[in-house]
Amino acid sequence: MAWQELVTCALLGTERQAPQLIAGENALGDLLTRLNSEDREGALLRAAGTLALWRRAGQKLASNPRPLSPPCPPDETPVCGARASEHLTLMLQGHYAELLPEWLTLLRATGRRVPEECLPALLDAGAKQAELRPALLPALGQRGRWLARHQTAWSFAVETDDEQLWQTGQFEERLALLRQLRAIQPECALELLTATWKDEPVRHRKPFLQVLADGLSMADEPFLETVLDDRNAEIARITADLLARLPESRLAQRLTAQALALLRLVPGKRDRLEVSLPEEDATLSRDGITGSPPAASVKLGEKAWRLSQIIGAIPPAAWQQEWQRTPAQILAASRDNEWRKALLEGWARAAERHRDPDWAEALLPIYSDHATLTAALAAALPPERLEAYLLNLMNETSSGGRATALVVLSHVERPWSVALARAMLEQVRQRIREDKQPDWWLASALRGFARWIPPELSEEAAANWPREAKQWRQWEKAVEDCLDQLRFRRKMREAIAE
Repeated sequence: MAWQELVTCALLGTERQAPQLIAGENALGDLLTRLNSEDREGALLRAAGTLALWRRAGQKLASNPRPLSPPCPPDETPVCGARASEHLTLMLQGHYAELLPEWLTLLRATGRRVPEECLPALLDAGAKQAELRPALLPALGQRGRWLARHQTAWSFAVETDDEQLWQTGQFEERLALLRQLRAIQPECALELLTATWKDEPVRHRKPFLQVLADGLSMADEPFLETVLDDRNAEIARITADLLARLPESRLAQRLTAQALALLRLVPGKRDRLEVSLPEEDATLSRDGITGSPPAASVKLGEKAWRLSQIIGAIPPAAWQQEWQRTPAQILAASRDNEWRKALLEGWARAAERHRDPDWAEALLPIYSDHATLTAALAAALPPERLEAYLLNLMNETSSGGRATALVVLSHVERPWSVALARAMLEQVRQRIREDKQPDWWLASALRGFARWIPPELSEEAAANWPREAKQWRQWEKAVEDCLDQLRFRRKMREAIAE
């Protein structure tokens, strides 16, 4: 029977219309014929439950039953243990959902797969969250890939002809394919995009172009150089940003030559900088240098804004090579320059864009009170240097340095060392002891912190909280949520290893 017929029967009431349990030539039909038709209400509910499970597994209901597809061959890949399966079920139901990528990554390392009963919910999660797919696909096993063929929304898990899907697929399918290919075969993704670029609607070009940021290389440069001339200003801006990230690109070379002509270091007992401001120029405009700063930007004049953009586009190491000075020495030389704000903004953007650790470390003290930029600069540091920087901040006597460290940590999405985790926990305890009101961002960030604290610290992390403090009640839920997630991560890892 069709689902709509069941709905109609339920709306009319079983006294007016009995459920029509039509038998089909398949397993569903066999099961429906076994239902007790004399108990109308019970038969309706049991049929609804049966059909719901049938649909949940990706099967379509049809008035004219068709032969079932061949069954899945036995899957020799071992299934994860019972406790690990329980944890997965919890995450798929929305509890600790942010830990699902970690669980899938851990499972992949064991060479096992998820149990069959979890496959529909896991495939649903992959359909909604493209970022899950790289970790999710290996966990499906042969049965999961077989099941995915029965539901259009699960097509991301089905092996397809990439070129055919790119030519005929829906936008979401094509975008997912491009991301997937870019992660494993960047040159193939570029080839597909290049072949159809001129025919792509403007609304699709931006998300397609942004995919190229993953695995960006000089192989992309010829294509991107042509896209610079796109009539859509946003497309041209994104393209200029991508090309600026390639130091050997023609755009980067043009802007580097321009920048070196605008700044001159005058050596002396105290080095100083002489600055010439850039005029409006068609080539600069093509390379993404605009004259009008965005409304949210620090207030700069048009020429100063152009200067800041040019400096922000080129590799900051170019200045060290040109002047034979360290970043700290170059920053010192700019101290008394009237255009210092434009220079600093440009160097900070360049350090972030090119992930230059030397420049980032030199600029961090200057922007210690600018949380967003501090976090962006800190992300340019390799893990060891970043942790050393954060530990130094947390050991400062001033509360400002310690607060900055917590802000930066809220943007550091990578596993922490034991020393860094202990220092962070003690900083939060100290804030509570000082009877400080919980900052909304810190209370929110605490749960996220639990993703990066080593799970083996779960018991230690639960100790020594100042529960007698006046403000404890306002901090309690945020702290307990953090500890709860940390304990779950420890149990999750133990279960996966069983």
